[in-house]
Amino acid sequence: MIQDLLIHTGDPKTGTSSIQSVLNTGAWRCSAAHLVPQKHLNNAPLANALKANADPAFVEAQFGSLRDWFACHDSGTGVISTEFLARRSPHRLQEVLESYFPGLPTRTISYVRPHASRALSAYGQRLKTGTFDGSLQEFCRFITTVPTLYYAKRFPAWRTVFGGGMILRPFVRSALRDGDAVSDFFYHALGTGNFELLPVELVNEALSVAELSGMRLVQQVLRRQELADHHRLALGGALQRSLSAQSGRCGKKPVLDQASASHLLEAFREDARAMDRQFFGHPILEEELQRSRDSTSHTRQDFSPEAHFLPHQRTRLDEAATRIGTLIRKMPKAWRQEYQVSVSQRDPSDIADSSPAHRKNAKNVWNLLDEITAILAQPNTG
Repeated sequence: MIQDLLIHTGDPKTGTSSIQSVLNTGAWRCSAAHLVPQKHLNNAPLANALKANADPAFVEAQFGSLRDWFACHDSGTGVISTEFLARRSPHRLQEVLESYFPGLPTRTISYVRPHASRALSAYGQRLKTGTFDGSLQEFCRFITTVPTLYYAKRFPAWRTVFGGGMILRPFVRSALRDGDAVSDFFYHALGTGNFELLPVELVNEALSVAELSGMRLVQQVLRRQELADHHRLALGGALQRSLSAQSGRCGKKPVLDQASASHLLEAFREDARAMDRQFFGHPILEEELQRSRDSTSHTRQDFSPEAHFLPHQRTRLDEAATRIGTLIRKMPKAWRQEYQVSVSQRDPSDIADSSPAHRKNAKNVWNLLDEITAILAQPNTG
């Protein structure tokens, strides 16, 4: 059995995809300490098992299989990683851990991204997955009305539950080891700086304004077809991974306008101060929030598809997305199962139906995603 457990809870948009890629591919070397990562890239189902209404059988399936996996190793630190734990109760997590890993020493590690930077990144994520379709200015007003970025109401609960085993790091380059979240994570996970990180494929690079505007159009079509949220989430993730693999990409990255940054500063200043007092001992989050306002753009960026894609390109995007929606509605599990396997969220043996019809359906979806990627990577071309 493993000797102890480290749980990486995110937050979202704090280098989690890169950390998980290194863990999943074993892309590190260390002679002084040993890590035993979870089997899958991102253990989202484990976070779902912590929902208040989770079926006990589902909880057993997730935590029981994890217990069995870690029991196969006679040493090392077990590592669980999913940013979706940020949405769960640390009290519930501790309760379940005591049932499945009684007496096992446990630490948690989380990264907190400065408020304005996180809001901007979250807007891009919401456009990519089709869960928000308004302007950046509208999103910045919306994000101040929900709990997501009120960190001081959330992180202290993790300290209450896990005490000194709760590690919280600011997602600020100057504060991270080697200016990098992956290096910082492995330093804390291994307990030593004597390790080497190997190159891994970039899978979650930030998208440009033009690329996001195209994704916005695609998601508008998928929503119009009433495609379920989990399908649109997976399709957005697949398109981002595909775009990240394209060479020669260019385009301006999203930036805050002055009015939006000022609104975020006013809304989150007290939260930043509270976090700095409780966790960091100096005004790192407050300074980042102020800096975001001082370095804004005076002009608003246009995320409308019409601003970045020609009429015939928009027509092709619409047609390809419509066909994807038709294919997925016909066989809801075919492509999504293949996608989950491709990103190590499930094992190939878990696919219940791999009939020729399902494989053909999934292949057609992949081909259409390639067609969409080619258009998104070359906006405003003839």
